[in-house]
This record gives sequence, structure tokens and C-alpha cells, in this order.
Amino acid sequence: MTSTLVLFEMQGQQVLIAEEAKNRGLRTVALNHDPLRTSGPFAVREGVIDEHIHVASWSAEDAVRRLVRDVERDNDIVGVHAAFEPTQRYAIELRERLGLPHNTVEDTLHVLDKGWVRRRLHAEGLSGLRHTTLSEALTWDTWRFDGPAVLKPGNGTASVLCFVVGSLDELRAAAETVRAAKIPNALMHDYVTAHGEFVLEERAHGELLSVESLVSGGKVQHVGFTGRYLLAADPVAEQGLFFPYAHPRAAEIIKACERFHQSLNVVDGATHVEVMVPDSGPIELIDFNLRFAGIGAIALASDAFGIPFARHLADLACGQEPELSQLTRPLRYAVDMAVMPPAGVTEFRDLTLAPGTTRHRVNKKVGGSLTGRNNQIDSVAWFAVTGASAAEAHRNALSARAETIFNGAPMGDAPPLICPRHLTTEPAVS
Repeated sequence: MTSTLVLFEMQGQQVLIAEEAKNRGLRTVALNHDPLRTSGPFAVREGVIDEHIHVASWSAEDAVRRLVRDVERDNDIVGVHAAFEPTQRYAIELRERLGLPHNTVEDTLHVLDKGWVRRRLHAEGLSGLRHTTLSEALTWDTWRFDGPAVLKPGNGTASVLCFVVGSLDELRAAAETVRAAKIPNALMHDYVTAHGEFVLEERAHGELLSVESLVSGGKVQHVGFTGRYLLAADPVAEQGLFFPYAHPRAAEIIKACERFHQSLNVVDGATHVEVMVPDSGPIELIDFNLRFAGIGAIALASDAFGIPFARHLADLACGQEPELSQLTRPLRYAVDMAVMPPAGVTEFRDLTLAPGTTRHRVNKKVGGSLTGRNNQIDSVAWFAVTGASAAEAHRNALSARAETIFNGAPMGDAPPLICPRHLTTEPAVS
């Protein structure tokens, strides 16, 4: 029987891990609700997945467990990979039975519960942000925080249904939006609504960035920081990733991230930890994800370090400690950038991405309708660029965004962005 890697809900860039598995001579099995992609830079080429098993719903626990048991019975499984949050408990159960390194199911479910995480960090002196539940906040007579707060799902992904509110009127309006909201992606909808409760927490001040790490045997290996491009009008909406991102408080950020891992008992796997970093003072955890960064971050890391980064994620899937000695200095700097239509635009007629851009991903149907909003999931496409220096990559990203033709007109600098704070667009010295 051929050694097999099992992938749970293989989406987008996760195909790079399946390709690495094939390079190692492994058989691949994908348990997926969504169909496998047939176009774009992350299309599943013929022969990459040996067996594709449809999952009707990840919420149907008994049915999913029967499917997983069947796969376990019929294969010699040497590796298990899961990035999409609703699948992680099933992957951990399988890893445990196979004797592969794993976090516990209990710790995993705790980490996925944003309210539980904030309570834990408070108890251990690792967070100063006050928080409550939406249902409790709706009983208030006056606003009880000193400033704005962020309302977000207890189980969240892709910044869906996240709102910045600063008064009871704004909170009630956001709550009405939540009640009426329809998330078009069925997988996201099931996951975000499964928890039921929303969390309201004080808004942290500083710069949002993320810390990418690979964890094996409790050892947290730092990969790099990812800078964020955010919508100026709605700073919870991510519009771009910059990797690797240098920060003057790097040593403090890495140390804080290690403490967060220890507090939450995360001892295995890739992690994508979002933090808010002020110029001075405590570094606050915003979100702890039990996966590597999303969008096209695996490919960005490959661009930056000049190696197929998916090999390290495949190592973790197979219970091996990744060897990161080659990741000391980046060879390039890489950006994934979104194309967000101007607010109020409700039709998608055409799109031409700028010359020199790569990994084009059009995620809305040309000729279809748009919501007219600027939420994170309302972007119509993504593209990637690189540069020999951080400043060059940043310039290339902003130029390509401005030159993108949407509905017959250049995007320019609309909608305005908040860029990673420690980047410049100074011209290169000749």
C-alpha cells in the first residue's frame, strides 16, 4: 500500500502541499466540500490528487467521522494536513490515532473560540483589552469602553462580519447587519454561524501585522512577519500582504508570540498570529490561527526565500520537524494585493490586471453583480508582485494596483489604503 497524505478541504494555495507530496512519491487523498479548482495559479493539475472524496457538510460530525474512518482503513496514511478551521478537529483526531504529533482537540477548539482566547490571555496577564459578548453589550444603557471596539464572530475567518463600533447606536446597527447578513460562501457561513455568539472587544492601537511560525514538539520556529495593507475607511478589511516585513520591535514581537503559543498550549503545526504593535507598550494578540497565512502566502514565502516553502508544511503534515536554516535572508520581497471595486459599484463588467503581475486570481464572476460594499470578501481579484528590496516591492504593488483597469477605468489609489507603516516608496538609488 502506497504511503498517503490526506488533505482536509484543500483550498487555493493548499494545492502546493499536495504537489510537494507528489514530489515525495506519496499518494494524495482530498476530503473536500468545495470542488477542486480547475483554473488559475492554484488549479489542481491532473494527477496531483489521486482520490477526491466529497464532504456534504463539515458540520455533520458523525458523517464526516465515518468518511475519515473509511479513508484511514483503506490507506497507509503518513501525513495529515488541514488549514480550514472547521476541519481541524477531524484532522487532529486522525493524527492522534496515527501517532502523529498533534495539539489536543480541546486546545484546538479553545483557540478557535475568540472569546475563550481573550479570557485566557486576561487571566495570564497577556492582554489588557476588555471584552464582552454581543448579547451582554446589547443590554448596556451607556457605552462602557473608553473608545471604539471591534465586533467579530466567536468563530471567524477572513474578517467576515467584523465591525468597528464606537457607540451603542453603532453597535445596534452592526447587530442588525449581523442578523440580516447572508455569507455567500457556504463553508464560511456554516463556520461563522456555528458558534452563535459574537465577541465585542476594545480596539487595540498600533500596527496590525502577523507572525508566521512553524511549531514542532513545542518549539516555535519563526518564519517571518507579514505586513498588512488595509482599507482606510474600514481597517478590519485586509487588502494586501507584504512578506517578509521588517519591524523595529521584532525581538519583542517574537517573544510575545512565543508566550501566546505557550498560554494556548499550541505545540504543533503552522500558526498565523495576528498582533497589534504600538510604537511602545504591550503587544496585543488580535487573532490566533492554527494554519499558515492565507490568500497566497505560501507562494509569497517561496518567492521570498527562493525555495518551495510548501516542503516545510508537508514536513509538519508528516510529523517531521522542518529545517529552516535556509530562511535566514530573503532573496526577494513579495506582495499579494487585492482589487477592491469602489464603494457603490454593483456590476462587474471587465478587468485587466497590470503588466508584470503574477498569480492572477479572479474571485468574482465577470458580468455578475457586486454588493456595492467594501467588506473583505467583496474584492474581485488578487495578484502578486515582487521586488529586489522592500521599497521596490511596495512601489510595484501600489503601481500595479493603480494601473489595474476595472470596468474600463484605472483604479488609481481608490479606495484608499493604510500601508504597512515601516515601508517607503522612496526611489531606488542608482
